[in-house]
This record gives sequence, C-alpha cells and structure tokens, in this order.
Amino acid sequence: NVRSVKNILESRWLNLTGFCMRPGFGDGFDPHRMKQIWKIYKGGPVHENHAQVRSEWWIMWRRVAGGLKPGQQRQFIQDLTPVIFSGKGGKSGVPHQERLEIWMAVANMEQLLAKDKVKWGRRLLTEFSPKRVKPQHFWSLSRIGARELLYGPVDRVIPPDEAAAWIDRLMAEEWRNPRPVCEAVVRMARKTGDRIRDLDEAVINRIIDWLSGFDFAEPLTPMLKDVVPMEQQEENTVFGESLPSGIVLRS
Repeated sequence: NVRSVKNILESRWLNLTGFCMRPGFGDGFDPHRMKQIWKIYKGGPVHENHAQVRSEWWIMWRRVAGGLKPGQQRQFIQDLTPVIFSGKGGKSGVPHQERLEIWMAVANMEQLLAKDKVKWGRRLLTEFSPKRVKPQHFWSLSRIGARELLYGPVDRVIPPDEAAAWIDRLMAEEWRNPRPVCEAVVRMARKTGDRIRDLDEAVINRIIDWLSGFDFAEPLTPMLKDVVPMEQQEENTVFGESLPSGIVLRS
C-alpha cells in the first residue's frame, strides 16, 4: 500500500544519505551539506512509527556525527535525555535494537564535553548485564571512553581515573563473548604518549595481566605498552564501518 511504500522510501533515503555523507567531514562542501541535514533533524523522521525508519534515522546520525558542531551534538544528547534516562534499567519503552542504535549514535559524538561523556558512559554501564549485553554496548562504551579520538579535540577525552573505573567494571565480570570486551578495554586504555590522557602504569599492568587469559588478545597488548598509530582497518572498526576512499582522519 501507499504507506508501506513511503516507509520504505524514507528508510532507504536515510540509509543512503548517511552512507554517502559518512563521516560528515572531509570534503569542501560537507559543511553546507551538514547544514541542510541538520534542518531535517529538527523535524524528526516523517514516519516515526515505523521501526525501520527509526533505526535508519539513528544510523544516519551516527554516520554523519563528525560533521556536527559541538553545540549540535550537545542538543542531540539533550533531546535524548528523557529517552535514555527515564525508567529503571533502561526500560523506557524503546525497543532493544533501536536503543542500541541510539547508543552507537551518541558514542560517535566525540565533541561532547568530557563531563557529558562521563554522565552518559555511567548510564550506559547500568545497562550492562552478562545475559543481555551485546557487542554494540562494548563498542559504544569504548568510543565514549576512548583515549584516542578520531576527530574530536583531546580536551574532550574523559579523565583517566574514570576510564579506569569503567575498565575495572568490565574486567570484574565473566562475559559470554570476551572478544569485544577486550577490544573495548584496550580502546579505553591504549597509550597515547600524553600523560594527561594515559592511564597509570599500575592500571595498564593489571589490564595486561587480564588480557593474558585470552589467546586472541595477544595482538592487542602492544597498544598498551607503546604509542601505536591507528591503521586504516582499525579506524574503520572504531568508526563502526569503512570510510570513503581518500578520507584520512589522522595525518
């Protein structure tokens, strides 16, 4: 019927727009394009009652987050505060998969103030449980607490002590799938060479000891001991998907 066709058209448009605009910066006309896209944000999705449309809506904002100004990113999380911080244990009426997409979008907002990241990261941790947690949860937490940002300024990195507390929380549990947990821990603890951002040596040694219990984690440990530049493949993983050809996040 006509309504179904319109739902499909909107979801496809959101998907393609986000895909073509990712990561929201890097081309001379991107600021103009992002200005036009931001006008769409203010109106919200047209067919907001359709699950696929809502999902693609959050995916698009995750993809283009790097093109948003700090004030726009802050407005984004302010608008989401009633959704994420309502109810207990994340029970706000938002379907589980959609909530994951929301968290991933928030996690890509690197220009948020460090204090806001701390607030949202702590909230995300309350939704972690060994039986219900998904790899996307760990990915989102690690992006919020990352030592090395992809496009945000260094003053937007959360304090090392806060990141260490999150890491201790992860290492204290037994998770069904430890691989995304290990990757998240390393992302929040990797060495940058900046004493303000880097974790204490005692914390790093504790993490290395913990990682030694997982055979697959051996390639991760060098990033804790030395400053290792991100390779393209790692940038794609951290960003959530591959980036357009020619886009260089770090020179």
